[in-house]
Amino acid sequence: MVVLTGIFVVVRFTGLIDHMLPAGEPPKFTFAPDTPVPQTRNFFVACPDDLLPKTDRSMQSPHFNAAASTLADVMIETAPAHGMTAKTGVSGAEPGRLYFLARSPIFHFPDWVEVELVLPEKGGDISFCLFAQSVYGLDDIQQNEKRTRAWIADVTKLMHGK
Repeated sequence: MVVLTGIFVVVRFTGLIDHMLPAGEPPKFTFAPDTPVPQTRNFFVACPDDLLPKTDRSMQSPHFNAAASTLADVMIETAPAHGMTAKTGVSGAEPGRLYFLARSPIFHFPDWVEVELVLPEKGGDISFCLFAQSVYGLDDIQQNEKRTRAWIADVTKLMHGK
């Protein structure tokens, strides 16, 4: 048992596990009410009501009276507190999209979090759509939902303070 624990500690804390569990590419989700969602239970979606796909694994995203760059900066700034790292250089990345890689605390299983900024029409408020999905497994035991709700709460608190 001591040997197995030692092997786990070496693999986990040297970064080897990140190479053993590659994240691959983000899912590049399409945000629309008629978009089919995965059949697995390893995702969570947040969008304004008019773009929200039909699923019980979702929430309505907040709106902010701010510039897109301010919202993006706050999202990037608060992501590390929720175990996420902003990723640049994603192949096929679209303008107005942010990509974050989250890893579970113990085993470092990767989850992709994809954010599309929803720009206001004629002076309205900015919002966003978010899709978080585990790379491995069929059920995430609501970890993407918990992370997303906590992160959005922090983003909302900071955005209302600006």
